[in-house]
Amino acid sequence: MCAYDCVRAGQAVLIVYQGDLEHTSSFYAQGGIAAAWLDSDSTAQHMTDTMMAGDGLCDPRVVQDFCDHAPAFIQRLIDLGVPFDQDAGGYRLTKEGAHEHSRIFHVKDHTGTSIIQTLGHHLKDHPLVQWENHALQGVLQSSDQSRVIGVRFNDQNYLAPNTVLATGGFSNIFSRSTNPRPNIGEGIALAYAVGAPVGDLEFIQFHPTVFCTDSHPPLLISEALRGEGAFLVNKNNERFMKKYHELEDLAPRDVVSRAMIQESGPKLNIVPLMTSIQYRFPTIYHALQARGFSQHDIEIPVQPLVHYTLGGIVAKPNGQTEKPGLFAIGECSLTGFHGANRLASNSLLEAGIMGQRCASFLIQHAKSHHHNDTSHHLTSMDPLASEDLIFLGHLTNQALGVIRSSNELTSAIDSLGGHPQKDHPMFLFLMAILHSALHRKESRGGHYRSDFPDTHANARHSLVAHSHELLHVDAI
Repeated sequence: MCAYDCVRAGQAVLIVYQGDLEHTSSFYAQGGIAAAWLDSDSTAQHMTDTMMAGDGLCDPRVVQDFCDHAPAFIQRLIDLGVPFDQDAGGYRLTKEGAHEHSRIFHVKDHTGTSIIQTLGHHLKDHPLVQWENHALQGVLQSSDQSRVIGVRFNDQNYLAPNTVLATGGFSNIFSRSTNPRPNIGEGIALAYAVGAPVGDLEFIQFHPTVFCTDSHPPLLISEALRGEGAFLVNKNNERFMKKYHELEDLAPRDVVSRAMIQESGPKLNIVPLMTSIQYRFPTIYHALQARGFSQHDIEIPVQPLVHYTLGGIVAKPNGQTEKPGLFAIGECSLTGFHGANRLASNSLLEAGIMGQRCASFLIQHAKSHHHNDTSHHLTSMDPLASEDLIFLGHLTNQALGVIRSSNELTSAIDSLGGHPQKDHPMFLFLMAILHSALHRKESRGGHYRSDFPDTHANARHSLVAHSHELLHVDAI
């Protein structure tokens, strides 16, 4: 959305992406995008649901801002051509976890794909857009390191008055996740390395219903299935969520994930969807068939798996970071919208509105910053070897799971500090995550400590600057 608005205003845009455009978190998004659309709903209720899921760490001003503007953003997507599902009564909205009302706009079970394809169609052959398929090798700063002035990729430097990171989260630093392979947090790590503060890194969301086999990638089973009638059972075919939360199967994701850890052999019962699943959720249905399921199977073995990272580069709703010239939008950012645990289908909303706001700022200040000095400072990011990625994956699995403890976190910090690559930006970034988790001695949202199970009365954010000093602050 940021690139689209910029080129419409006559601004040239360089888009650097790694691998395949189809392998991005936005493209993978199944469920949909939330907005209070029906007369029975309200933006105030959307805000209330977001704040409840965020468990004390949402910024009320940001939440109100994004929820108030959600319907207008949906209308803009409709005007651009996103074919949200409809029935005789209008748009067919569904309900997901922790939502009080049906407010999820969707395109069957491939909403993100449809949005990205629609925007991509408008940008694909645009004369002001330059596409480059390369891994990012580093960030360029002015010689005094006061401002970001571009990036390095393909062994070349590219100068720009503004650099926008939309690099996703760091879920795939774990050995298995629901995320695309490139999502290991390199964008956040580079921002941290050039001095942009990062925060709330300890809050990591696990999606409760993921089907895992050895022969296929993990298959996320959208929360929308539970919103339309599917339910969780244990090995004795007993529904168990009522024991853990009043919203039962539609409780916030952190609650459902911890409940599933406590239960034995959790499965998703899809009997209520047997006549509709292949039409309403065709992507999931065909993926299940590829994994050996037939149309007569009624239960899917599921488990929690890393899905979304709540922390990131501290940014305003327009993407501005504290590092001049550097912007961050979407999952790589931290705005205060999601808090300690994201409400389902709020992520595409945040990314889209931030993209619009960021473009507006860049257009308004298009001639404010021009770097004519040929000298610069490069903060580089060498690719990690496969054995280093395996090491990091094992370490994060052990220390940063659904339930954590001081012993596991301390052991991971010691292992990381003794590794030969300890000064690599990714290792330094992971050290910041581990210290944030160790020093949050409470349980809140996507951070649960078995040794500190209670939640403090005062919710405070974790903030880490490039000095590696960890602070706990009331607001970001």
